[in-house]
Amino acid sequence: MPDTPTTDRPPIHITAYRRGGHIGRIEMSLPARGWMGGSVIGLEPATALRQLGEQASHSPRAHTRALALACQAAAGEHAPSRDAWFAIERELAAEAVDTHLHRLLIDWPQQFGFDARHNRFAEFHRRLITPHGAEAAFALGGEVLDLVARELLAGFFNQIRMPHGIGEFIERVNAGGSLGSIMAELIALGASGPPCGAAVPLLGTLSAAAWATAVGGWPSAEFIARPTYAGEPAETGPLARHAASPLVRLLLDRGHRVSARLLAKAIEVADCASRMRYPFTDDVPALLDATAAGAGAGLARVETARGVLLCWVRLAEGVIADCAIIPAGAWNLHPNGVFYREAMSPGSGPEDHAAALQRLSVLALALDPSLPHVIEVIEESSGEPGSGAALSPPDAGRRR
Repeated sequence: MPDTPTTDRPPIHITAYRRGGHIGRIEMSLPARGWMGGSVIGLEPATALRQLGEQASHSPRAHTRALALACQAAAGEHAPSRDAWFAIERELAAEAVDTHLHRLLIDWPQQFGFDARHNRFAEFHRRLITPHGAEAAFALGGEVLDLVARELLAGFFNQIRMPHGIGEFIERVNAGGSLGSIMAELIALGASGPPCGAAVPLLGTLSAAAWATAVGGWPSAEFIARPTYAGEPAETGPLARHAASPLVRLLLDRGHRVSARLLAKAIEVADCASRMRYPFTDDVPALLDATAAGAGAGLARVETARGVLLCWVRLAEGVIADCAIIPAGAWNLHPNGVFYREAMSPGSGPEDHAAALQRLSVLALALDPSLPHVIEVIEESSGEPGSGAALSPPDAGRRR
């Protein structure tokens, strides 16, 4: 899932307008294909599932499972059997691990000029996207846990005591682990300034039934395009799910929000690996559930690698009469949401063009849009565009 623009997948285009060394305005173009609900209206559920699996811009398993369960809830059908639920949970956990590892082994190293670990990712990717039974999933989950402990975060797993300050945290980062080198670069960029306005609330993990109550029926067009919770935009994804982790909290308290998101992503890889081994334990919440949402309507909720995905379906005469799918990006790229507020943070002082572009690039990568994305910084005083940048830089100039 590369994040470089292609001719057949229009990118998310982010334009930041700068004046006096500060970002004062953000404009963002979001492709309509980020919202897939309309593509299945008028289809029978079986046809819709095949089409959605082929066309989903990201997380095809999550999309198809959400649509399937929402259709079952709308039709009043029985929930899957216990064994089927376990298989679905393992499948969704494997897909989330695959998405995270692409970012951690390829995209984040490239962002800072390190060698991407394409071969290492490929070793896991082939198996993570292949359906497998409980025994194979158990073994693969164990290998993923070893990858986190021995390669990604080795500096933390080599010590028994948790770090008690940012200084000790940096020592652990420098002690080893491929992710440690990236986090050292992020921390060296300095703490983030306060978000413009106020920090965006973190979206907790809610059940499908809780979402049905919160939304109160079929979602409005405004909610589908710009979702809110309790009237406020919110951040979804790994940080929202792991903000209570002591190490993540340490980074948040010191203002290193991008680093906190990256660490939360690594923690989530371990959590999803545990789900592959032991689905539905008390240690990790379920990734998927569904509920009826009115006459002939159903709602499914899936926690994907990027955040919560919500799918409403209304059935009539055996076909999908209406469908609304709200992806995680609708939350994190909300026009008054986390990207906008942190992108326009006043910071500790003016920044030059290159620093502004780098800051926006790592912020966008941390929020993990599902479609290709390009960032452009424009100096409003001259009206001349600065250099645009895709978030994955070219392969030249890597360092080890």
